[in-house]
Amino acid sequence: MRRYFAAGRITLFHPKHIENLRTSWHLGHNIGMKKVLGLGMRYWLIGLCFFLVVQSKAQVSFIAPGLFSKDDSAKKELKEGIIIFPIIYYTPDTRLGLGATGVYHFYSGNDYDSTRLSYFKILADYTQNKQLDLWSSWNIFTKYDRMLYKGEMRYRIFPDRFYGIGNRTSLEDEERFQYSLFSFKFLVLKRFFRSWYIGADVNFDYEYDLKVDPNKELGQGDIVGYRGGTTVGAGLVATWDTRDNAINAYSGHYFQLSTYFNSSVLGSDFNYNRYSVEYRGFKQVGKKSVLALNVLGQFTSGEVPFLDLPRAGSDQILRGYATYRYRDRNRTAMQVEYRFPLFWRLGAVAFAGLGDVYDSPKDVSMRTIKYSYGGGLRLNLNRTERINLRLDYGWGRNSSAFYLAIIESF
Repeated sequence: MRRYFAAGRITLFHPKHIENLRTSWHLGHNIGMKKVLGLGMRYWLIGLCFFLVVQSKAQVSFIAPGLFSKDDSAKKELKEGIIIFPIIYYTPDTRLGLGATGVYHFYSGNDYDSTRLSYFKILADYTQNKQLDLWSSWNIFTKYDRMLYKGEMRYRIFPDRFYGIGNRTSLEDEERFQYSLFSFKFLVLKRFFRSWYIGADVNFDYEYDLKVDPNKELGQGDIVGYRGGTTVGAGLVATWDTRDNAINAYSGHYFQLSTYFNSSVLGSDFNYNRYSVEYRGFKQVGKKSVLALNVLGQFTSGEVPFLDLPRAGSDQILRGYATYRYRDRNRTAMQVEYRFPLFWRLGAVAFAGLGDVYDSPKDVSMRTIKYSYGGGLRLNLNRTERINLRLDYGWGRNSSAFYLAIIESF
């Protein structure tokens, strides 16, 4: 009989600064495309349910038997599981929202010491305002880490907020709009040498049913992507990864260079490029504490739809800002986090970050730069695989936010 764990994630914000997860949208008149996407979503959901049922075969539970017992000998032999987490929240934009989220974690093959942990995450919620969000992502290592497959699929009908473009926008510029989205991303990496992975990435976004206020900035038609559209891109990725654990590292380094080329040749309505660089470093301090550093940069060129512009703030970096509060053509940010144990399965973190979005470096000044600081608690759900329930509270410039999630921010 297989035993189950579980995992999920939620992000909650003050009503003034509700985070909207990464999306894009399109004003759709193509009824045929809508039917195809609707049919595709039905089969995706059926397939997802079938996947979970097949993996269970025997039992699905919110908490695995013996998960918090003092004796971890049985769990040391457990190499796969599911953690399921219920969602309930309320915001002015959604009213009451209900749903569930979870993680299925596993190893490919039987050589657990030479293969990294893989996972498949899902989220589904529905609100009183008839808003729907279905999202899944995966990170799968094959046996001996020879290949890495990453990706995500998303369908949502949701409201959003737009404050303009730039790092000086005001809360008074807020305007609301609604959109529907179907997106798919897929990345394949092959290991070369000991710690290098090189591969290709593809992306498809179909954004439609946009509803805006005709008297606001989006309704004037001057913002790139104001009517939505289809974005199709492909790119190359190179990764150097020496972390001891891909979910919650105690030591090692992670460095990634990636490119995205969105072109009409591929069927995209927009022609633009995106270049990204990211570094993560982890060093154990003492016996059980960890000091972690994260630095990233995103840079774009061409006609970038406003929903695809780099943003300041998320549940991963610059915690304390709503995801779409600030956006512009480029972003640079860094953060440091100190992670330490308390007692039993409880731990805590303290973090601080600095960054901004900008069109050119001269747009950044001490008056605009976004700082972030805060702390949080950790509840260890699986000691062997280091899976934590994460609760963070972050403060920024005239902003703050609360986060509840599974898996560390970086």
